[in-house]
Amino acid sequence: AQTSMRVKTVRDRLLPSAKDRLGHRDMSDAAAVERAYLAGALPAPPPEAPRCQVAVRLSPGQVSLIRLLSQGMTAGAISGRTTKSLPAVERDIRALCEVTGAATDAHLITRARQLGIPYRRRTSRPVHPSRRPVAL
Repeated sequence: AQTSMRVKTVRDRLLPSAKDRLGHRDMSDAAAVERAYLAGALPAPPPEAPRCQVAVRLSPGQVSLIRLLSQGMTAGAISGRTTKSLPAVERDIRALCEVTGAATDAHLITRARQLGIPYRRRTSRPVHPSRRPVAL
């Protein structure tokens, strides 16, 4: 909407090109959005305005679902990795999109960042103060 382009043009022409530049044409849209944020190709979305923000409380399973989508897993792959059936995973994704106000799986990544949902794993654990090296 911001660029006055049709959704079909973005989906059919721009998204495949962007995925090529990010490394894999066959990655999921959600993974492409996540990779674009991490690479700095997309600016961080602004956080929700406090007066507009609705408290979104997610279960650990829902946060894990966002994490798996951001890693490029499809609903089928998530179903195979967990004990849930494919229809149950698809239903959970739709419900998660509804709760966060996301229109698609890819939009879910942006909404999670806007809402401050901690879906990404830490890359390194903090060092306890007693284990830090002391400068002599």
